[in-house]
Amino acid sequence: MAVATPRLSETSRTTSIQATLAIYWHLLSLDAPTVAALWCWSFGRAAHVDLPPLSPWLLAVGTWLVYVADRLLDGLDPANREHLRERHYYYSQHRKKFLAAGLIVSPVFIWIVFNRLAPAVLLEDCALFAVAALYFLLVHVHGRAAERWLPKELAVGVLFAAGTAVPTWARIPGDRLTIAPVIAVFAILCWLNCVAIERWEDAGNKFAAHPITVWAGRNLKTLAAVTVAISLVLAGTSLHDGARLCVFLACGSSALLLFLLAHHRDLTVMQMRIAADAILLTPLLFAVWMR
Repeated sequence: MAVATPRLSETSRTTSIQATLAIYWHLLSLDAPTVAALWCWSFGRAAHVDLPPLSPWLLAVGTWLVYVADRLLDGLDPANREHLRERHYYYSQHRKKFLAAGLIVSPVFIWIVFNRLAPAVLLEDCALFAVAALYFLLVHVHGRAAERWLPKELAVGVLFAAGTAVPTWARIPGDRLTIAPVIAVFAILCWLNCVAIERWEDAGNKFAAHPITVWAGRNLKTLAAVTVAISLVLAGTSLHDGARLCVFLACGSSALLLFLLAHHRDLTVMQMRIAADAILLTPLLFAVWMR
């Protein structure tokens, strides 16, 4: 007797595909590079700087290499095992493949950086990389003890925003401070993104986080709401500049989505983690008006 096998509806199949793509977007460390490239382009539009098409791509590749190295090292440290997540286990299972990819991509990336970047951009990138590398080294050598003097979430948020802004910042011919408010609001968003992830992933280990991170996690909704308000005020001062207006509206939209996401209780930790990065893709909503 034949047994009828259930068939997924077209909607269910589509939803399953979208969920799978989102999971691998996270597991393959493509989330942060996507966000970095998108906001790199957005900063260029806000500052009315014509970035070379290669800049966002180079930033994305560099970001990916850093995240690959970080996750591989996290998986090697026995002290971090209680904090490991699906992404770390995925890297452990495919360590050789990621190492091979990194060894292939890194030399090409370095050659392009030193032969194609403008000297001013290269200089500021190297300075930022030196600071990031020092912090990266301290965290992986001394573990959480290195975070006593500076919360990891704050450091990562500021460094990520600064690295994303460097291609534009180094090419602004006049007063660079004109773009500072945009970078500052994005840095706040990156910090809140890291705080939210730390809060959701380590909910049962609250005392391991830095006191500032614990405080920000408890007041995440309030901080997100304040960021929405700041973004809207700055957008109101940029009505004469369409591109900058759109970037501030994108910031406000991301903060609003984070506020709404913090209210959800029916999502898994991984879904919350993926959503926290996905809400930083809001410049896509305004891309047409920023061109």
